[in-house]
Amino acid sequence: MKITLNWLKQYTDFDWSPEELAERLTMLGIEVEGIQKLGGEFDGIVVAQVITRDKHPNADKLSLCRVNYGKGERQIVCGAANFKAGDKVPLILPGASLPPKPGEQPFTIKVGKIRGVESQGMMCSPQELGLPDQIEGLLILREDAQVGQPFAQYLGRSGSDVVYDLEITPNRPDLNSVLGIAREIAALTGQPLKLPEVTSAAADSAAESAVHKLVTVRIENNELCPRYTARVVRGVRIGPSPDWLRGTLEKLGVRSINNVVDATNFVMLETGQPLHAFDYHLLQSQGEPGGSRRTILVRPAAEGEKFVTLDNQQRTLTSQMLLIADETKPIALAGVMGGLNTEINPNTVDVLLESAYFKPQNIRATSKKLGLRTESSYRFERGGDIGICDWASRRAAHLILQTAGGNLVDGVVDAYPRPLEPKQISLRPSKVRDLTGIELRPDQIENYLAALEIKLANRKPKPVEAGASASDSSHPLTFRVPTFRVDLKREVDLIEEIVRLYGIDKIPATPPRGAIGSNAYDAVYDQIAEARRLLAGLGLNETQGQTLISDVAAKRVAPDSVVALANPLSSDMNVLRPSLLPGLLDALRRNLSHKNYDVTLFEVGRVFTPAATTAADPAARGKSGPVTEERRVAIAITGQRSPLFWSGSERDAKLDLYDLKGLVEEFLEQFGVRGMAYARRSAPGSMFIESADIQLGKLHLGQLGQLQPQLARQYDLRDAVLLAELNLDLLLSRRNSAKSFRPLPAFPAIRRDVAMLVPEATTHEAVLQVVKQAKPANLESVELFDIFRGKNVPAGQKSLAYAFTYRNAEKTLTDAEATAAHLQLVEQFKQKLQAQIRE
Repeated sequence: MKITLNWLKQYTDFDWSPEELAERLTMLGIEVEGIQKLGGEFDGIVVAQVITRDKHPNADKLSLCRVNYGKGERQIVCGAANFKAGDKVPLILPGASLPPKPGEQPFTIKVGKIRGVESQGMMCSPQELGLPDQIEGLLILREDAQVGQPFAQYLGRSGSDVVYDLEITPNRPDLNSVLGIAREIAALTGQPLKLPEVTSAAADSAAESAVHKLVTVRIENNELCPRYTARVVRGVRIGPSPDWLRGTLEKLGVRSINNVVDATNFVMLETGQPLHAFDYHLLQSQGEPGGSRRTILVRPAAEGEKFVTLDNQQRTLTSQMLLIADETKPIALAGVMGGLNTEINPNTVDVLLESAYFKPQNIRATSKKLGLRTESSYRFERGGDIGICDWASRRAAHLILQTAGGNLVDGVVDAYPRPLEPKQISLRPSKVRDLTGIELRPDQIENYLAALEIKLANRKPKPVEAGASASDSSHPLTFRVPTFRVDLKREVDLIEEIVRLYGIDKIPATPPRGAIGSNAYDAVYDQIAEARRLLAGLGLNETQGQTLISDVAAKRVAPDSVVALANPLSSDMNVLRPSLLPGLLDALRRNLSHKNYDVTLFEVGRVFTPAATTAADPAARGKSGPVTEERRVAIAITGQRSPLFWSGSERDAKLDLYDLKGLVEEFLEQFGVRGMAYARRSAPGSMFIESADIQLGKLHLGQLGQLQPQLARQYDLRDAVLLAELNLDLLLSRRNSAKSFRPLPAFPAIRRDVAMLVPEATTHEAVLQVVKQAKPANLESVELFDIFRGKNVPAGQKSLAYAFTYRNAEKTLTDAEATAAHLQLVEQFKQKLQAQIRE
């Protein structure tokens, strides 16, 4: 949600800088995602009044003046002659810039000396301000101009402002409004909350024009629509909104439509209560044609019913969706969007104003089913304030009268069958101390909560004697929760509100009491932390992906292992991730969009797949039933192997599958998982162009491979993308963290090389398996140093060259001993690999 600094200041007083306000909101639990400063006209120029005008001591044509600019007085040297003491003029302060002329740089005012006398600003002419007035000298302002007022405000133009982009948690729908944020600030500062004006021009109270003579409301399902209010404004003139209204909406990204619709959108942003305006004369009359009484019917849609919304799209509805209708047709999709058949248009004269409350779950399901997200549905599906419907309606009527004229018909139709009684919650002062460690008296507790309009219901707190603590009052206090605070349900919720205003940063740090316990998970946590440390030590950067991803991304990795959410908030987050790879691919894409082309990432996290009991039933898979949760670790690398350098044979080398293979092997070795092997995958799948399974005996640890180029292009990735994913739970259960040490060799080694022709399908892993089975005496290491295909190598074969190092740890190894062991190994190659030894 977006708000502006100037709009907030209309409802409560505070003098914080834009940055300080962001910090205060964050400490209140309101996350500030972004701050955008909007430069306005005439920044740093204010209305000032000339107090004295004297002759400059060193110049005949200059004046030395003292001016009052609202925050004190300044000394100004001026060359104009058309003003006197008492005149009000525009004053530009040091550090501000004059409006630049086209093609010129702005001129910034500084404190400086003019003919030996300091001047602390400049009084301005209309030409210097870029105004059309042609006056010789200063611009003399009206006598009623307010000293200290920004000059832009004096002219009725837009001044500078700051737009805050806030992330509002779903449990605080009251903060989806400017008044809700202002209420939090007022509670923190102790300043009053200044509610906007709702009194209207004199209502048309003639008996034949009373609202009940014009409108009746029927609600078929009180559970889906507990409250519906209707007002009528007659004689409006549809036209463009005034500059202040249009400017406020446009700063927050809301398109201006006309004065009536803009008034309802303004009130929605101001109060958090969505409203809708109907053209009264486009509603079907009750009874005989030509009758004057309209009926508003709140009813479920018929299965398959068609309805054209304001965006000129025909929607097919279900019986679970709620409609606003008249006697013959639907006129709005409740809580989501109005209908094209009753929209406000240039010919509208009379307006029916709707302000209602709808069941959040129903609005969320309707919005999701139709793929139709609006500012209205966003607020209704999070739950609103059922108690504000009438007040918001009166506020909107006031703005319509102000911007479009007309007369407000006397009264309101308020269909509210079962008025909601405010909740009451008991709070023990001693519980505040137990949970927070701070001592607060009952009267302090009452004051904190009263600032948030949470009033004491049962009694006034008893006086506390000097030196008494909160624990001396054992009687619980009962508080009445306002209807806009739908998140407050338990005693601990009230304590959280107290702590927010008291200051989370002021809560003392206290050592835990009692014995320090231990938990089996502590050891697991330490091992996972070690895995993170090892991966970071290998040059990888850790990322943190979302647990909820889109079904499209999930099916690219695991098409048969998707766990869908029953009620997702959006189509981008509608399934639990079956793998860490989609999140890593998104992270790679974000890096490349910021021109970071060489990226090596890892992630440790949980994934979710259908349990074996549901995997056999394709119809049930991903919809319901048991879900398996496991920890995994994944790696994603792309780009250049080494940082750019001006020389070197590998300065342009790209990361490849062998780099990934080396990272995986080194990580497993350091983590204590030894004996892993690679196995060719029976079905590589649609994700990789080449891949392999990673095994430990008969256990499947994970997989690695290179991403299909067409998939890489979908993520805007230009270089080869190498991916690996391992089952961390298996690694934790199979690791051997014990480390052994041996002395450096004291005796020399003997090296024997072998070059052999083997079938093309023979893998390096197969060669190592032969070596392990042969167990040649004194063999210390094996290294593959060359693979050759080409001249003198038959088709379907390749040449592998290995170096074998032999060493005896207790004595000097003889050449004959090394040769004997080596010949036995070579014989095994011939028998088991059909190898031909190249001489």
